[in-house]
Amino acid sequence: MKNILIIGSRGGLKAELEKTKFFSDVKTCLSFDSKELDKIDILIVESKTISYSKYIQNFPMFLKKVKSNYYIAGDMDTYSTINKTLSSYGIIVIPPLLTDAQISQKICSLAVEDFDTGKDAVCFFGSGPEAGTGMISLSTAKILSDITGKSTILLSLNGSEGTTYFDIDSGSYGLSEIKERLINNILTPEELKSSCIKSGNLYILPGEIDISKVRHYHPGHIEKLVDLSSKTFDVTIINGGSDISGMSIGALNSSKIKYMVTTQSDKHFRNFSKLQEQIFSSLGICPDDFNLIVNKYIDSGELDTEISLAKKYGMQVASVIPLLDYTLSLEAEKKRKTLLSYDRLYSNSIKQLSVSLCGELGIEILGTGKKDGKRGSFLNRIMGKV
Repeated sequence: MKNILIIGSRGGLKAELEKTKFFSDVKTCLSFDSKELDKIDILIVESKTISYSKYIQNFPMFLKKVKSNYYIAGDMDTYSTINKTLSSYGIIVIPPLLTDAQISQKICSLAVEDFDTGKDAVCFFGSGPEAGTGMISLSTAKILSDITGKSTILLSLNGSEGTTYFDIDSGSYGLSEIKERLINNILTPEELKSSCIKSGNLYILPGEIDISKVRHYHPGHIEKLVDLSSKTFDVTIINGGSDISGMSIGALNSSKIKYMVTTQSDKHFRNFSKLQEQIFSSLGICPDDFNLIVNKYIDSGELDTEISLAKKYGMQVASVIPLLDYTLSLEAEKKRKTLLSYDRLYSNSIKQLSVSLCGELGIEILGTGKKDGKRGSFLNRIMGKV
């Protein structure tokens, strides 16, 4: 087992690394001693303790004595400046907004053979307002729970209640009802279940009702919620919205599979570019960490095709959903229903997406004995072709 030295004051990171039980010894100090390095396999240096200029002066010694070196950037400007330089020497630069738990997972994924993060959550995030994240995440959760028979929870973490397309009064359900127990780390699986609206195998946790309180949710709180959800339910799906908050950052950080929901709108691409430059990069999230869903698609020579959008966004296309009759959308909103029962093209697109998602999650689809949904007769049946 390997020994770790953290030069910095991150007691939380030390605790997270020790909790994994993958390392024989994890120590912290506020200065470096060359003699100590002889016994170290992994060195983690925090920029708040050792400045970049001082680190540059000593990193040849670090490279010579320690096999694995990590440098935790203190802010986005520092990260952007030093990442390319240090990476060329094999030093891994940790983005500034990662939590101690996420840094621990990153180190384990690189230092421990066959390490499994245990993440299986799916997050839908929008490139901007009106991209359709809420409708698509709810529709996918509904279809996936139906075709698998698995308990599926939809977490509304978009900064609102998130029940626009679900005709049930949230009442005493939802995130606001369990906030204190979540923050104090005493929320139980039973309490989480009882705070959800249930429909068949689908459980929906409405989001925060009070908009002014959204800012009180930190990424760490959401990570705990997603972790508990993953242990309580077979599938966890998240509506991450399109705004950046502690909720959405926690949702993105906690998700194994990420979908970027967008349209052919240039406005949405410009917004995504800003998010990537200012937020995602500081979280260590790259464009190719997302799968692209092109929503409200219009087949026109004047607009980007799904192929050109994939190149612009730097992502693989997961689904293309056509633009629907606006009247149908308004009717669905008024009756608080998804578009699944209103439009066959939309329904088929969501079913295809759900079958593909089952393959990525390794979940068996009812009646097929398959986890990848490749059996033609079943796919035809759920698509309504036979």
